Amino acid sequence: MTENQRKPITFLLVGDHIIICNTTYFTNKRTDKSKWLHYQIEFPKQGLQWFLDTLEGKFFKTDAEGGLAKGTFNSEGLIDGELLKLGRAFDADGNGSCGYSFITLDRIDDYIGLAKSYTFTDALLFKHGMIDTMEDIAKKIDLGQL
Repeated sequence: MTENQRKPITFLLVGDHIIICNTTYFTNKRTDKSKWLHYQIEFPKQGLQWFLDTLEGKFFKTDAEGGLAKGTFNSEGLIDGELLKLGRAFDADGNGSCGYSFITLDRIDDYIGLAKSYTFTDALLFKHGMIDTMEDIAKKIDLGQL
């Protein structure tokens, strides 16, 4: 498990949106100064089911089965007025592991000037159970429990 996979990930539901976030306490080895670092992505709560459906229906199927065309590595969808994108990440952890990037194309990170995204490694999703957690949350949203 990589350092990024050990960081706790939190799902917060606020109104009709979900925030996925993580924090870590960082100490600069040169200066010995420490601070909390955080990252988050916010999207309509129905976007979680879109993420799961797109993963299964587009990435896990061949072109002939209705999945993405050969050589296509992302899919976009409009959910509750927000443009979302799911893409295959070929260096999801900086160590060559693959994963998936979830991107909110309408929400721009002010610091870097790019769309906000959150990347999950395959190991985190499938080996360590994050996909199960996402499915549980999406089901509760669908049932109106969240």
